Amino acid sequence: MNEKIKEYFSNAEVAFVNGQHEVALEWCEKIISEDPTYVDAYTGAGKASVVLDRLDDAEKYFSEAVKIDNTSGEKYFNLANIKFGLEKYPEALANYAKAEQFGCEDDVLQKLYYQIGMLSHITGDVKSALLNFDKAENIGLVSSDTKDMLLKRIQIYVEAQDFASAESYAIQLKLLAPGEFRSYQIYFQIVSMMGKFEKAEEILREAEKYADVEADVQNKADVYFDKAMLLAVKADMEPENAATHYQSSLDLLDEFLKTANLPQDIITKVSFSKAELYLKLERFDDALICIKDIDADDDIEKANFIKLSCYVSKEDYEKVGEYADRLKGSENDQYVYFATYTDAFTAMKLAQKDKSKKELAEIKYNNAVAYFKNRAFENPQDVYAVMFRIRLYAENGKSTQAEELAKLLPETLKAELNEYILDCQKMG
Repeated sequence: MNEKIKEYFSNAEVAFVNGQHEVALEWCEKIISEDPTYVDAYTGAGKASVVLDRLDDAEKYFSEAVKIDNTSGEKYFNLANIKFGLEKYPEALANYAKAEQFGCEDDVLQKLYYQIGMLSHITGDVKSALLNFDKAENIGLVSSDTKDMLLKRIQIYVEAQDFASAESYAIQLKLLAPGEFRSYQIYFQIVSMMGKFEKAEEILREAEKYADVEADVQNKADVYFDKAMLLAVKADMEPENAATHYQSSLDLLDEFLKTANLPQDIITKVSFSKAELYLKLERFDDALICIKDIDADDDIEKANFIKLSCYVSKEDYEKVGEYADRLKGSENDQYVYFATYTDAFTAMKLAQKDKSKKELAEIKYNNAVAYFKNRAFENPQDVYAVMFRIRLYAENGKSTQAEELAKLLPETLKAELNEYILDCQKMG
């Protein structure tokens, strides 16, 4: 290496370390123009291009590095990572294989197995993904990548509904990063899904004591939302104390709203949570007040859904029709289903008071039944389409059809719907 190139490469390294990636790239290109065989210049240019989000350029630089030095495992590893980033998965796998063949330092080899595990997960081979994560873990190094591996393992186990394994790795993540709130939040979510609510409360207390809850307003918000959620769960588990638990949850959210300088998106989230709690308490006017000023595009549909729920419960059928119409074109199936059902239900209620509206009510009823029937044909596992159809049959005096459909549902849903059918029969 001549002195000029040595100085150029030193300048490139200094620039890269100090975040001057464009400058680092310029120095690497100067080296390449001086000596097109200087392999480290291509590697340096590739790394700078990655940081600058120029993946196509990085691919060219790393490809040249492999051409010059085709026995370096780490050169193949760099190229494989870029292929991965460009979603060229077969080429990525081929280059990871070359990297393993020619050998890498342990820290690179650990990353290699992790990346191959990621590839396996993307292609749907969960077993291979977990085996490669095991290989990465068995190298025995603890680094920033270890957390990523734990997170991916947790995700895979949650997707597979293997919550016991997910919990085991969530505990490891918490031990590895005891000062990071995210570790506790993930652990909390898993034990909550398992129904271990006392453990969930314990995790929140531990997070408040040891994690960076106050350092980030989102972390603080999550703690309050989690506490409120646990109170709502208690309300479901203790119906006799439900009102008390819901009110405690509301008090908690009001306490959080006293936090200074809350971002608008968090305030909006609190407003929605309070509105949903008021719905549980059948305090519909209070729920409507919570969401009256929400006007962000992403939130309007959710606000309209809550308004529709309130107006149905208040039997304000003129308003029901207005908000049902707004939600029928939603991309959210939950909103469309509820809007379609309430529109037909409302038309029937209005026809009971005004016989001139009977024909329109029958049209809406038939359209709603046909809609839910088609959705069930499209997806036999869609129990909600069946449930709404049962309700429509029951409400319109067709109890025999309602009872026949109810037999198709899981036992957990059947009892409640059969009770609803009986109630409709009693009302005539």
